[in-house]
Amino acid sequence: MTSLANGWRDRWNAVKRLPAVFVIVWEAGSFVVLSGVVFRLIFALIPLAVLAISRKIIDAIVAHVTHQNALPPMFWWLVAAEFALAMLAGVLGRAIDFTDSLLADRFTRHVSVRVMDHAARLDLQRYEDPVFYDKLERARVQATDRTGMIRALGMILQQGITAVTLSAGIFPFLALAVAAARALRGAGFSG
Repeated sequence: MTSLANGWRDRWNAVKRLPAVFVIVWEAGSFVVLSGVVFRLIFALIPLAVLAISRKIIDAIVAHVTHQNALPPMFWWLVAAEFALAMLAGVLGRAIDFTDSLLADRFTRHVSVRVMDHAARLDLQRYEDPVFYDKLERARVQATDRTGMIRALGMILQQGITAVTLSAGIFPFLALAVAAARALRGAGFSG
């Protein structure tokens, strides 16, 4: 049980260090960080926009089939808008990958320069101590390995926004679905 508690304590200590990591990431490339966040925000909102446009397309088709009306003039504009959103999602996915790679490169370079600056201020005796030198090298390697964590945090942010916006977009239809289920049960359908 103590190993489980120690594992959670280690995780919590790692979470407490995130603000310091964010500061270093911002110093490494603030414009790249800002671009990546904006791209992820837009990418996270695309599914909600596709949902809204798909609903209008389906409503137009249902009205056309049930009432034998002509398709509304805006129908093909809606289809084109959905296609454009799909293309935008593809482009934004590539842009996010590019900013992630660029940020990883800049972060690695920034951390390496900071470690070298720190090492340049040390006495020569420190370098003769193999234990200290190993610690310095491990610090550099571990710091550059944090790029995967930064990317994962960006994905969590993006997927969280997508989940919240899609939930908010679907929530108004929940009452309609409950009412339809009750009406079907009242009409003798079981399910």
